[in-house]
Formats: sequence, structure tokens, C-alpha cells
Amino acid sequence: MIDKLLDIRYFPTLRTRAAELLGLEKLDDKRKDSIIPLLTLGSWRGNSDLGKAAEKCVEAMGSRPFFMDLSADSRKAEDHWAVLNNSGESYEEWRNFASKYQGAIPVVLMPTGARTREVVQQAAAIEQTHGCVAFRIQDFSAHTPLVISAISALKNPSNAIVFVDCQYIRDAMVAYVTAAISTINRLREEFPSLLISVLSTSFPSSTLPFADASKQTGAIGIQERDFYVRVGGSPVAVYGDHGSIHAVVYDEVPIMRWSPRIDYPEYNVWNFERRSSTGIGNEAAYVECATALVRNFGETIQDSNIWGEQMILQASKGSPFAKAPAKWISVRVNIHLARQIDYVSAATQPEDDDDLI
Repeated sequence: MIDKLLDIRYFPTLRTRAAELLGLEKLDDKRKDSIIPLLTLGSWRGNSDLGKAAEKCVEAMGSRPFFMDLSADSRKAEDHWAVLNNSGESYEEWRNFASKYQGAIPVVLMPTGARTREVVQQAAAIEQTHGCVAFRIQDFSAHTPLVISAISALKNPSNAIVFVDCQYIRDAMVAYVTAAISTINRLREEFPSLLISVLSTSFPSSTLPFADASKQTGAIGIQERDFYVRVGGSPVAVYGDHGSIHAVVYDEVPIMRWSPRIDYPEYNVWNFERRSSTGIGNEAAYVECATALVRNFGETIQDSNIWGEQMILQASKGSPFAKAPAKWISVRVNIHLARQIDYVSAATQPEDDDDLI
């Protein structure tokens, strides 16, 4: 497994929400084979058994390997979440749970108040079972020393991968760059050849501030690549992101009024079209959104093998596959993942010497 990890050039992370996993599931086999995503378990459509979310991860990946993490948000699955976070016997409940699902590699759990010895023993047990160990650093000051201690106790530190997850960066780019560099430096001081991936997202909680005067059209700059370069780029870490998802969990946010909107990711920008459904209905509004996108990006969309682009093209012809926001999020996620996979694939292709003659 560790040899395969060294070939990966893009580590997306997603949550077990239906829209996010559908976008992942609809990737074609070739693109899906090139990633090992980090999937964070939460309640699946209100189900109190987190096993349902894990099953959906396996379905989305087609039994390919993926890293399985546990959300810090226990809502709707409090009892099962507490069982999996039990530190007894080196987090045996968590490790045994993950072993039930094909392809799942459990991320080392580091809940608030976790003891160093418990984390160290958990990591060693995962290494023994899976041959590789994944850590996710979100709380830089609390998690980093735990990770260093755990990696130090592994049979081989080269079996570890560390995800430095800066989460939402748009409001504080400079601060997160500083924090990420500091964290990476601390890790590299102890383990110079450690495999590290930097995760971030800049997709906003609302697109309205990025719309033009008509409030119908807009573009949102993707800051994840810029952030990655500022941290040090490929000599320092492997690129990762949150798959065009905002990633911040808000407590019991009330359902807001919404207007039909379709997002269209390019490599470095998320374009969007939104329309009011007043007087025409949601279906017609989505058709208008798709028609505008095909008018502006038709050359790319027309012959695409990307599922999300095919859904936009289908909608532009009068048959939108969805009439509510959730499934259109899956379209954005699918196109975004494909764009980033294609970018790193093109960047790692050897040059054709004939082009130099």
C-alpha cells in the first residue's frame, strides 16, 4: 500500500453526504484509480449507525482503497460515535469497525483529551494490520506532538502519511500558510522523508458575494493551488483539497431560501449560473442555468467524458437530472475532482522529445 501512496499526486477529502459521495462515485474508473481519498464518516441521512455511511464509501470507491476518518460532529449518531471513540485496547472498536469494509484504512483517531500512549498504540496496531498509517492534523498545537510521538514508535516511519488539514482558508490565507509551514517543518525535523499532504478549501458558504450585478452569473477563484504553492508545493507535500466543499460544519443552521444554481469548475475557478425560479419553476430555472454554461463553455462540455459535464449538457437540452441543490453539488464535486486529477496527470507526464526537435 505504501508504494501505491507514493504514486498518488492528489488526495481529496470528502464527507459522507449523499451529494459528495455521488460526485466521487461518478468518476470514471481511470480517474478513480489515480486517487486514494480521505472520507470522513458522519450520519448517513440521519441513520444512527455509522456503518451505513461506511457502506456508501465502499460503494462510491468500488472497493478501491480509501482512508476512513471519523467526524468530530457526532449529531444523529451519538451512541455509535462514542463507541468508536472508545480508547480501550488501542481503539479496538474503531479498528475492528474499519476492518469490516473493503478498502478502508482507518485514520488514527485523536479526540480531544486523547492520551499519547493510547494514540501511539493505536497507530502501531493500524500499521501492523494495514502496512500504512494515516494521521490528520487539524488542531496544529494539540495534534502535531501526538503525531510525532506515534510515528516515532512505528516499526517504519516511512509507513506513515500525514494530512495537514487547514480546512477553510479564504478568510485567513496568510495565517494558514504560516501555520502549515510551521507544522510541516516540525514534522520534517523528525522525519525528513515523511509523506505529507496539505488539505484546504476556499469554497465559500455563499456564492452571492461573487455574483455580478445581475446576481445571475459569477466566478469564484480557487485558492487551494495558490495556498499549496505558498506552503512549498510538490517538493514539500502532495496536493489535496476538500473537493469544492465548504467543509465547515455549522450548528443547526436553518434551511435558507435558495435559487437554482449550477456550478462549473475549471482548474482554477468555479463558475456559476443562478436563476430565480419565481414564475417559471425550478426545472425551467435549472435549464436556463445549464444553457448559459453550455453557451459559455460548450466546446469543453460537448464531448466530455466527465459525468458532471454530461449532466449539465443534458439539462441544457431541457431535461435536468435534478430540481434541487443537493444533486447539483454532486455535479460540481465530480467536475472538480476530474479537473484536479487531469491537472496533476498532465503535470507528471514525461515530455515528448519529438516536440523539442
